[in-house]
Amino acid sequence: MENQLAKSNEERTFQYQDSLPSLPVPLLEESLRKYLESVKPFANEEEYKKTEEIVHKFQNGIGEKLHQKLLERAKGKRNWVFVVIIEKLMKFKE
Repeated sequence: MENQLAKSNEERTFQYQDSLPSLPVPLLEESLRKYLESVKPFANEEEYKKTEEIVHKFQNGIGEKLHQKLLERAKGKRNWVFVVIIEKLMKFKE
C-alpha cells in the first residue's frame, strides 16, 4: 500500500507539466531594475551609483546581445529557465 501511494504521488507531480504555458522571458530592463532594487539596501550611495553605471553599460552593451540569445533559446525550449540552471550546474561540477 505504501509503495502505491508513493508511486501515485510521483505521477501526479508532473501530471500537468505539458499543459502549463512556457515561462516568458522577462524584459531586460525589468530584470535590471529589479536587480538594482535588490542591491540598493546593501550598498552605500557611492557603491550604488557605481552599480548603476555598470548596469547601464551592461544594458547598452553585451546585455542586449545576451538577452536576444535568451529570447532565441526560449523559442526552442519549453522551460528555458530550467535548462540554463542545469547547464550552469553541470559546468560548476566540472
